Amino acid sequence: MDIKLVTALIGIAAGALGYWLATFHIQPILRFNDVRNQVLMDFIYYAQVVNAAGLNDEMQKLYRERVLANRKASAQLFAATQSLPCWYRCYLKLKKWAPEEAAKQLIGFSNTTEYEQAAKVQAAIRKKIGLPPET
Repeated sequence: MDIKLVTALIGIAAGALGYWLATFHIQPILRFNDVRNQVLMDFIYYAQVVNAAGLNDEMQKLYRERVLANRKASAQLFAATQSLPCWYRCYLKLKKWAPEEAAKQLIGFSNTTEYEQAAKVQAAIRKKIGLPPET
């Protein structure tokens, strides 16, 4: 075989392998980490509006935003988990993370209006997706 043809075939094979790895392994992991970070940002941003009863209109609006943000994050977390490669799911199990359970708990967290209960659920969610504990 001609060396140019071999070089071209190796280049095509390497490009196809790189595309496959990036598309089906790396991008889902990056998407999962982005959603984890979004959940953490939502926890920080909406920390003061667990219960908006008796508060002004601005805080009640922020409370409604928190509910919607938690529900959206739940859906995104579940979807991101489903697209993870199986080897990474096994890695998450070894780390004792349970992102699918965290996604379910985020829905419950969005409906929580008691501060103590919200703190417990938030701590459980943080543990299940590997976020640092609240300080």
